[in-house]
Amino acid sequence: MAQGHASTLAKLARLWVLIPAFLLLLLLAGGLGYLILLRPRSIFMRWAQTELPDQITMISIGPYPEDREFQVLKKAKVKYIVSLLDPRLPYEKELIEREEALAPKYQMTVKVFPMASIFDRQIFPDYLEQQQKAVDFFKNLDGPAYMHCYLGKHRVIHVRDELVRAGVPRRYWTPASSSQEYWDLVNRLDRARELFRQKDYAKVLEILAPVTAKDVDITHYRGWSHYRLGMMEEAMEDFRQGLEVDPTNPRNLLGSGYCYLRGGQPVMAQRQFSAVLEQLPEEPGALTGLGLAHLGLGNKAAAAQLFRRVLEKEPDNEEARKYLQQAEAP
Repeated sequence: MAQGHASTLAKLARLWVLIPAFLLLLLLAGGLGYLILLRPRSIFMRWAQTELPDQITMISIGPYPEDREFQVLKKAKVKYIVSLLDPRLPYEKELIEREEALAPKYQMTVKVFPMASIFDRQIFPDYLEQQQKAVDFFKNLDGPAYMHCYLGKHRVIHVRDELVRAGVPRRYWTPASSSQEYWDLVNRLDRARELFRQKDYAKVLEILAPVTAKDVDITHYRGWSHYRLGMMEEAMEDFRQGLEVDPTNPRNLLGSGYCYLRGGQPVMAQRQFSAVLEQLPEEPGALTGLGLAHLGLGNKAAAAQLFRRVLEKEPDNEEARKYLQQAEAP
């Protein structure tokens, strides 16, 4: 009896030794794993990562950049580091802080759109909201950007797919021409974009005149410059050329819709705006255009509803407010 009791005590003693040892082992393994995660380019992680693209374009995608990648990006005149890492994950928080400290050294700006995921599984409920914010940033890009997640395989691809749907040209990340031709086009577009903001539409057309590519951006800025100058036939032709290359491109569909409105064809305009809204249900320009088409057809109630939707999203949109007053007038 005494021997059995002693044996039991001995087993318990061994357990009291083994349990702390096991917990310590788990703690050490967790700490080691954390340290490995903080070194994305280490031999333990590099096998799983993508590499920087051979040619840096207006929007390049890849894995987390270390100092060596920053040097390459700087030579390619990259202006923005767009990080999809999420500070709610402790190791990604440290990595964000590291790149935010490194970026000013290379005259770059870090933009963070937190999209936490593990093995391509979304963690937090605002994933799609942050994805859309990233898309909105790229739609108004004014300089080359490098977008990354941890491995460069999942989150960046989701954003890129949404950019395609939003009408950002594939050329931004898959140039078909030589590096010199590509950057000449990018520089012309940068200049055209700035002139367009300044409402110097004639100069926009002059800058883009040598470009023969039927590109989404080219046709967009040419089309709207012609439109603003009252040259409807030329504007429609620009947007048509863009749709020839990409028939579902929302920006050229939007432009052609407004051309149809100006040409007194509200039914055709409706089709274009509806096609945009199938892809981008809350696009203010398409909602406004569809409202104007309904207004032209005498459907005031439907028009008013659309203008209200615009004002819900953009309370300071005076143009939509003016159209709403017209729709609500007796």
